[in-house]
Amino acid sequence: MQFREYWLILSKRWWLVLLVAAAASLASYGYSHFQTRVYRSEAQLTVAPSRLDYGLTLVIDNLLTQYQQQLSTHQLAGQVDNALQLDLPIEKLLSKVRVSAESNGYLLDIQVDDTDPNRAQQIALVWANKFIEQHQAEMAPLDPQDRIDIKLLDKPLVGQLVFPRTKQYVVAAGLLGLVAGAVLAFVLEYLDDSIKSGEEVERLTGLPLVGSIPIAPEVTLPAPNGKATASVVGGRH
Repeated sequence: MQFREYWLILSKRWWLVLLVAAAASLASYGYSHFQTRVYRSEAQLTVAPSRLDYGLTLVIDNLLTQYQQQLSTHQLAGQVDNALQLDLPIEKLLSKVRVSAESNGYLLDIQVDDTDPNRAQQIALVWANKFIEQHQAEMAPLDPQDRIDIKLLDKPLVGQLVFPRTKQYVVAAGLLGLVAGAVLAFVLEYLDDSIKSGEEVERLTGLPLVGSIPIAPEVTLPAPNGKATASVVGGRH
């Protein structure tokens, strides 16, 4: 099948392609509309030695993973729950929080997902502050020059919408709908075995087309009695 034939099929069934794409986009929008909104707030903690020392820097590399685990403990979650009076099960509160460690910048990243953007911000802020207080208590007995400082890089912002991404979903569904509509158009064309042009006759038979009889226009003739009419319609043979 040549490119021209592809184009003819699409130009003939363009409405079907657009219909499938519109239906897919509408379905995606409806799906997104009924989903529960989830907002994310993020707090970042910097981990640094109290003095520039290569040995302390190596210690921080080893401690980052330990700090990451400490940020995900039931004890810390309980302190946050009590401080904010959330009255949430500890496991449910922990499921809202994801902690990651970045060794390149010595950062601890706390991400909080919640259905309330303000509550997500509060949880992220209190979570970070409680961990800093806990860490400072552990560092207090040490010599100030041997301590490792953890500070809040910046105050968390109000949660930003992360799910559902309605615009992205609708665009993706529309593109997939265009592809599905085009495939459907070709399938319908393949299932239609009628001959529609002289070119198809030549392609199917392998013989040149000598000629064709065009469709004659409809002719109306008066009836013999003058009271009625008869029509003759031409055809192609």
